[in-house]
Amino acid sequence: MAKTNKSKTSKNKKTSAKSKARAGGSQVRALVRSLDAPGTQYARLLMDPCNAPLVHPVYSGAGAGFLTRGDYIVTFGAGATEAAGFIHWTPGYVNSSNTHLIAGAGASGSTALTAVANGANSPLTSWLVANSFGCRCVAACAKIIYPGAEQTRSGRIHYGQTLGGLVDNNDSITVDNLAPTLTNFGRTPNEPIEILWKPEDADQEFNDPAAAASAPLKDRKSSVTIAWAGIPVSTGMTIQLTAVYEWTPKPGQGIGNNPTGKNTSANTLDHVVDAVQRTGFKWVRDSMAAFSRDMAGSILGAVAQQFGLMPARPYRPGLSF
Repeated sequence: MAKTNKSKTSKNKKTSAKSKARAGGSQVRALVRSLDAPGTQYARLLMDPCNAPLVHPVYSGAGAGFLTRGDYIVTFGAGATEAAGFIHWTPGYVNSSNTHLIAGAGASGSTALTAVANGANSPLTSWLVANSFGCRCVAACAKIIYPGAEQTRSGRIHYGQTLGGLVDNNDSITVDNLAPTLTNFGRTPNEPIEILWKPEDADQEFNDPAAAASAPLKDRKSSVTIAWAGIPVSTGMTIQLTAVYEWTPKPGQGIGNNPTGKNTSANTLDHVVDAVQRTGFKWVRDSMAAFSRDMAGSILGAVAQQFGLMPARPYRPGLSF
């Protein structure tokens, strides 16, 4: 009988683990080296919108404002006959027509769903409309939770980053037609899934949140889209939306403008996004993206050590509720 060389097997495992650690560490160091301190701070906020310290974005132009983080938790598609649905969120285009959040729900994946404006369920919408004459999204994420009982969990879910023009208000669309446009797919989750927003060039522009919607503007902004089908009726999908906004105050608010708040980084938005993606970060945290989660933890830890941006407690990858 052949004997297994336990010492060699153990040594190989240790060597493999060390190799992976070195590979991950080198990618983290590459991110830190490729960005200056303000750029790295903004990278951290993009990767952890819920918890990272608020910093101004590395957006182009001389404009600047104040920073506010908000979230909103809502359950979509919980009607007595609804087993499928979707949301399409464009956080960088808050407007009084509420088309920055569009949703629909129906009986099945093949059912034609009417896209309905749901912007009132998006973070800070009413506050921004009332208090700001210009705002832009700095960082955002959507977390998905199945609210039903585990023994009845069924169905499928699709999710990913898209553009604002993918779905417009009053469109008629099915989950089955929407699904192939989304890069991530799986069974209805038993653990939370987090989809991170990745800004486009158009998201660098301020827009008036009190103005009515303009499709050409929305079409160029970055979105997060989630679709599901086959879940039990009267259950729906619970989604926590979190967004950080940079905004300028309306007259009469008793607040002065903040013209010097601009990020002083020499890095552009392209530099930051490219640097984050070169580390292997996938802009999604789910059971299929363990490497992406681990890499995010390593990157945020490295940023803390390099620039002293983190509190004393270590960063633990995962979702906060």
